[in-house]
Amino acid sequence: MTMDFFISGRVMDNILEVSTKFNPIDRTQDFVLKPLDYLIDFIRKVRPEDVADFVKGLTQRYRELVLSDHFMEKGLEVEQLIKECKTLLQFPNLARLALNYYIQVLNVSKEDDWYTEVSIVWRGVHYAILHPRYYNLQTLIEVLGREEAINLWKMFVTSYRIANRSLPRQPFVDLKALYEERKKAKEDGSWKVIHTMVSDGKYAYLNVNCTWMKALDNLPDDEIKYYICCYGDYEDARDFHNCIILTMEHTIAQGDPYCSRVMHDTRVDYDLRHPPKEFWDSLQKAATANDDS
Repeated sequence: MTMDFFISGRVMDNILEVSTKFNPIDRTQDFVLKPLDYLIDFIRKVRPEDVADFVKGLTQRYRELVLSDHFMEKGLEVEQLIKECKTLLQFPNLARLALNYYIQVLNVSKEDDWYTEVSIVWRGVHYAILHPRYYNLQTLIEVLGREEAINLWKMFVTSYRIANRSLPRQPFVDLKALYEERKKAKEDGSWKVIHTMVSDGKYAYLNVNCTWMKALDNLPDDEIKYYICCYGDYEDARDFHNCIILTMEHTIAQGDPYCSRVMHDTRVDYDLRHPPKEFWDSLQKAATANDDS
């Protein structure tokens, strides 16, 4: 397969045990409070009759998971953290439990100052991001049934991403410029990704591994894992420009050997068909022949 491509990142088998710096209190909003506040309000708007059961179910789940009141033991109040969360303010017990679970999975020491950067391992960071999502959707499924819960979750994810859109650091020109920018930077992270331009306005990339799925090994529901890890990518692609549409077919979360994605710039690319498996297999084979990471 003759094709220009580059590889960013690498597979790091021990990444979840690698230490990093992290500010626990500073990240409570993005990791826990804002998404949960938005989700409860979203359920209230589209399924008002189910809000009470969702809150009750999630509260009970956290009661089973949380080992102690870490904030009380630390001498910290949670009221200041949730004061901007107008919906969660109505459910202070749930908010406290969610925050305590967040601190618990971060495995941050009570001797540390939680308002500053402390040393924790990446496993804790991934748990703090992904576990709340998992339990949110799991509880929705128990309340609404799987099909209706997943449909509502997809609506919520899209709405939340639009409301909290992250703009690119550099003004978007086109996908070729983005490809060249990333090729030059060649980020060295724990996600090994093969990048290529299929044609004008069609940027394909293949994930060899998924650190998020690695962090979720201890949780059982693969369909939930897919929706909490992958589904948001569709709307996130539009962070670059409203003209960008993402197609995705193969995912590690669904049991495939890799994740395949294509960003289409609809200003020039009108063919939104996802390349077949043979394309991705050939790309992976060509990249493997030129890389030993």
